[in-house]
Formats: sequence, structure tokens, C-alpha cells
Amino acid sequence: MSLFKNYSNPVSGILKIAVAIFLVTAISACQFRPLHGNNSLDAESASNLSNVTVSRVDTRVGQQVRNHLLFLLNGGFAANATHEARLSVTWFNKQLAAVPVLGDTTAGTVTVIARYDLVDTDTGKSISSGTRQAIASYDRTGQVFANNRAERDAENRAAREVAESLRLAIASDLNR
Repeated sequence: MSLFKNYSNPVSGILKIAVAIFLVTAISACQFRPLHGNNSLDAESASNLSNVTVSRVDTRVGQQVRNHLLFLLNGGFAANATHEARLSVTWFNKQLAAVPVLGDTTAGTVTVIARYDLVDTDTGKSISSGTRQAIASYDRTGQVFANNRAERDAENRAAREVAESLRLAIASDLNR
């Protein structure tokens, strides 16, 4: 007598097939990337990005976006600029979580929105355009200076995040 009996259960067979299909689909959707691998762009993409300059902006938050984007694109200086990213940066601050007893807010969010237009400098034609945004939260206290500093830090964090998103968008636009 065998310890393992073979029961022919149709539900068991269907279940095995369903699990096999699920595993095949799940594994095929995965991409293998080394955990400690290099996530940088390939040489051609990096070369394309180094030829992009960024237009001037006139606000502090816009300057934060521009400076970080320039650094990400080409280290701050485009020697042979073939493209220009024309930026328009807006932001707003929203104070949240009002506390009735204190009569003050305890949290805030800063939203930075950057619109870009990627232009070929030789022809003056627009290659692509788009909008990216980022939100950064901050805590508010009863101290005015601390609140101002927290708001400014949140603006800087959101500006850096928008710049990183713009870099990816511009790299994608240049590789089309």
C-alpha cells in the first residue's frame, strides 16, 4: 500500500493550472535588475543630456529647480548646447490640520509645478513639452522662524524632486 494516494480531483487539477498560469504571468512581468547595480543612463543618453541648457527663471523656487536640473543634466555647464529647456515654475503653500484650541495650523504642504518646453536651438522648434509636479509636507509649530524655515525646506525638497522628474522626462524626449 502506498503512502501517497493519487486522487483524481478535477478542482485540484484546475487549481494547479491556475497557479501555474499565475506564476508564469507574474514572473514574466518582473524585470531583473541587480540590487546594487548602476541605474545611470547609458552613454548616449548622458551625452544628449549634457547638451541641454535651461532657461533663466525669476523666482527663488524656480531657481532651485533650475540649479538642480542643470546639475543633473550636465554638471552645471552645457558646452555645446543643442537644446534648451524653457521652464515656468509655480508653487503654492497649503496649511492643513487647523487646531481650534490653538487657533493655528499644525501641518502644511508645498506644491511645486514646473512646465517645460524642450526646444531645438538650431531650428527654434519645440520638440516636446510637459508638466511635472511634486508635493512636500512640513510641520508647523508656534515659532514663526521655525515655520518659515520649514516651509522653505519643503519648497527646496519639492523643487529637487521636480528637477529629477524633469531630467527623466527630458531624457525620454531626447531618446525618441
